[in-house]
Amino acid sequence: MKFRILLPLGIACALPLLPANTYADGQAKHKPSPQDVFKMKDKDKDGFLSQEEFVDGSKDPAKAAEAFLKKDINGDGKLSLAEFLAGEGKDEAQLEAEREAKARADAQVRAQQGIIIDERTRAELKARAEQKAKAEQKAKAEAKAKADKWNKK
Repeated sequence: MKFRILLPLGIACALPLLPANTYADGQAKHKPSPQDVFKMKDKDKDGFLSQEEFVDGSKDPAKAAEAFLKKDINGDGKLSLAEFLAGEGKDEAQLEAEREAKARADAQVRAQQGIIIDERTRAELKARAEQKAKAEQKAKAEAKAKADKWNKK
């Protein structure tokens, strides 16, 4: 009788001591690394995750799509492994700060490219103006030569 009471009681007390990440047969569960998850989700094996690949198999597709947009740092519509791993262990404020810094850097590059384009445009306009001025001077000189020729007759 004691055995019937003590055995279940002993098992009940020992259950919380078993690791939670084991199967019923005692084998440990293997939690896949983020790199493994990336490889599993990359169906076409191109080294990037499209939004469809990222959202595929998720419990809440809307949240997954939102997470995809947050992780897509460069905004190219696909996630590299670096973008996929970015933010592991970081809080939302750190991620937002990184996104803002990236956006500022991108804006600065675009502004510099715009300045280069403006400088090129200015140089082209200046060259055209110089050509036009030379053509006008040449036309005036030819007109004066013709006028002088008529005056001599």
